[in-house]
Order: sequence, then C-alpha cells, then structure tokens
Amino acid sequence: MQLVTRTQWGAPATTPAVDLPTARGVKVHWIGGPYSTPDHGQCAAKVWSIRAEHLADKVNDWVDIAYNFLACGHGYVFEGRGLRKQSGANGNQELNRAHYAVCAIVGTGETAGSGLLTGLRDAVDHLRANGAGAELLGHRDGYSTECPGDALYRWVHAGAPRPDGPAPADVPAGRAAPPWADYDGHPLRNFTQSDRARMWQAYMAWRGWRLTVDGRYGDASEAVCRAFQAECNAAGYPVGAVDGVVGARTWATTRSRPVSR
Repeated sequence: MQLVTRTQWGAPATTPAVDLPTARGVKVHWIGGPYSTPDHGQCAAKVWSIRAEHLADKVNDWVDIAYNFLACGHGYVFEGRGLRKQSGANGNQELNRAHYAVCAIVGTGETAGSGLLTGLRDAVDHLRANGAGAELLGHRDGYSTECPGDALYRWVHAGAPRPDGPAPADVPAGRAAPPWADYDGHPLRNFTQSDRARMWQAYMAWRGWRLTVDGRYGDASEAVCRAFQAECNAAGYPVGAVDGVVGARTWATTRSRPVSR
C-alpha cells in the first residue's frame, strides 16, 4: 500500500475522533461533484481541502476529516482519521459505529481507473487487518444518497476485485458458505463465496469464537459452525440440523442471537 500519512499531507499527526477498535466492516464513498483527477502532486492539496471543508461544516460538526482513509486516482492511500477511529461519514452515529469509511477521490464525470480501485482495495484490506469486519458496502447502503456512484457501487457489491490481480480465493469445493440472501436489506447475491464466508467468520469471532477470519471455510470453520448450532438448539434458538452448514436459519441466528460469550 502506498500510504500518505496525515503529517505528509498537512494534517495534525493525531485526530480527535473517538476510538473505534472494531466495526462490522467498511463503507465506500466518493467525493462526487465536478472533479478531474490532477497530477499526483496536487492530490495532497485536495485531501487538505476536503478536511478544511469538513471542519467548516457547522451542520455535521465534524472534528476532523470524516473518512478513515482516502484513495486517489494514482493508487495512493491518504490517512484520514486512520485506524481504529470512528468515521464521521456514514450518516449518523449508529452507522458510523458500524462501519469505517474509505473515500474515492473521484468526481461524477470520471471513470474509476485501476489506480483508484487498487488504492481503495488496499485501504479496505488495511482496515480489515486492523479491526474491521468483512462487511463491505457503499455509502448508499443504509443512508439516502447517490454516493459512491453507480459504477463504484457495483464494484463494491461485486466484492471489490483488484483490477490487475487474481480473483479472491473462493471457498473450497464441498464446503458451505452463508447463502445468497438479504442481510439487513442489502443483497449478498453479488458477493463471492469467500466474502460471504469471511463475513460469517467475522461475526463468529466477534461473538467470542476462536476463528481466523480468512474467507476460507475449512475444518475449523465447520467445527465452530457445528458447535454454534448445537449451542443454539440447546439454548432455545433452534437452527435445525447440526451439520456445519451455514444455511438460512444458522445465518439469521448468527446475526440476531444475543451475544452470550
């Protein structure tokens, strides 16, 4: 990842944003409006201007630039609020606690090129490696807005594939991943099996199960699933057969059952 730190683009080294050690995942944004990607030498000034605009906004009363990270069209990732800090960009406090925010520095008339998509994916992976869950959504998921634009929104719901890299590893053959279903009203049908497995693993890890969030539904994931199903059935949250398959009832209970660990 080609990271530009806060001090490198002109912000104070630390942010006053509140701590958020973990979140369900990441939401992708864009700056929208008229914009044409300049030479990279001007990108830091753009990030600085976004922060200045946010600080001047008396309606939202932002304490810093609203995003955790921003990606420019040249593939660089700018540190906003940074790791483990609550976003200000997702619409309200509940949404900000649920997801970190990554912003594409791209306008309404531009095409998201390979540099921008690589930077966005780098930022998402960086957040996932440091406390973010597997869920990946657009700003418009859960909030009334056109952000991040139709093209980026489709890319997000296709699993945010890297433009010049291999496709994400799929779940090994013969293993079950969470089904194609609705999650909080947002279709998962365009997610890869790997991303659906990673999302389920992230929820189970958050619940206290010892499980690596890697998107590969192997023996450890199946064992945790069986144990969880047995525990649910015994506790009065029936999910049906103890089969290690994350079917619809197991998936729904994963999301809705109160945490007991």
